[in-house]
Amino acid sequence: MNSFFRRIRHGLFQNKKFLNYSLYALGEIILVVAGILIALQINNWNEEKKEAKSLHTNILSIKNDLVEDSIIIEEILSTLQKQEQAAKRIIPVLESEDKIIKDSLEFILDFNELTTTPIIIDRNNTWQLLTSNGTLAEFPDPELLDMLNYYYNRTKELGINFTNSANPVRLELRKLKYELFEETEHRKFFPTPNPKVPSKKVYNAIFEDNRVLPLGRYIGSTASYFEKGYEDLLANVNSLIIYISNHYDHSKQ
Repeated sequence: MNSFFRRIRHGLFQNKKFLNYSLYALGEIILVVAGILIALQINNWNEEKKEAKSLHTNILSIKNDLVEDSIIIEEILSTLQKQEQAAKRIIPVLESEDKIIKDSLEFILDFNELTTTPIIIDRNNTWQLLTSNGTLAEFPDPELLDMLNYYYNRTKELGINFTNSANPVRLELRKLKYELFEETEHRKFFPTPNPKVPSKKVYNAIFEDNRVLPLGRYIGSTASYFEKGYEDLLANVNSLIIYISNHYDHSKQ
């Protein structure tokens, strides 16, 4: 190829056709520049394609995080619902004068349920990664971005509020439980797959300690309050999972 171009240039010089040579040289330059621009454009296109693919992968990873979140939220809701029902059964007995218990085993299991502390875990690794590396600035889906921002902010808010205001009282009642009951009595109903009714002194210890009733009331009220918040959060996370599945999970299309 080079020898071919050299022969042409030599012929042009020999014939003193400088103008034609200049036009030829200009054409060479234009071809080289065009080639460089095309190469750059292809490279940019490849990079954009890689970034789009990476972002798509991250969105699907967020979906996996959200699926795990939904399981955790359902477990939290289950605990809160059990505590709400337990409080509805046990508080009237604690408030009554005669302290009549219709079902001794149910009563002690309800009392124990009020000492349960839901495990709140944030499954937001992918979201944190995208937030920290600046990827969200180029997020291609404003609607999804708004939904994710709301969800993760609400998740954080609920988690902080529950940890600071609800869990400490449950832990306090749990500590009181170990203070009131002997270990042998406690093991009759927890932890065991076959709970049994403890001795009468366990019930008397609950009735005679004036800390139990206010703690039980507070746990019941916080269970009801946060149950609504986590129900809304569960609906929110399920909407996100459906949105991502419909728009990004091509394997299901």
